[in-house]
Amino acid sequence: MPLDPALVLVAALVLAAIFGPAGLAKLVARDAFAGVVDNYRLLPAQFVTPTALVLPCVEIAVSVGLLFPATRPGAALVATALLLLFAAAMAINLLRGRRDIDCGCAIGRLRERICWPLVARNLLLVFGAVLLAAGRPTDRPLQWLDLVSVAATLACILLLHAAAGRLFGLAPADPSGAR
Repeated sequence: MPLDPALVLVAALVLAAIFGPAGLAKLVARDAFAGVVDNYRLLPAQFVTPTALVLPCVEIAVSVGLLFPATRPGAALVATALLLLFAAAMAINLLRGRRDIDCGCAIGRLRERICWPLVARNLLLVFGAVLLAAGRPTDRPLQWLDLVSVAATLACILLLHAAAGRLFGLAPADPSGAR
């Protein structure tokens, strides 16, 4: 499916800007993230620590892979799988009635409780990842105005992403992030 190269760039940068910092934060706070993984109660105990180490590395690899046209489709497929996995893990716990657990999305910065809007947010991000995995940019070269549009769109989407967290109560009540 042919896609405008500006749309491809926006989708790639948005997903990279979400996955990269999230993966780095999880690596820095490995023990806290292992606690989050364990709290989902979906894995046997022996898989919690390895998952808490591998998952952030995969997120960082996805972020980097999205930046390069040659690796973008593969990275987008992995991003799709991760986003669907995260949405499913949250949905399972929500259906179990477990709403007051940290999603692990921004470990170390914000405690984000799982909720249905967060599941929906991940599914919306899947749309962008699928576009990148299935579509190919047209041969139209990017112009300087495209780059301005990409930068403005990227800023708006990332601000909306952050605002949605506040709007749906995903962020802590204490702006300092203290628990």
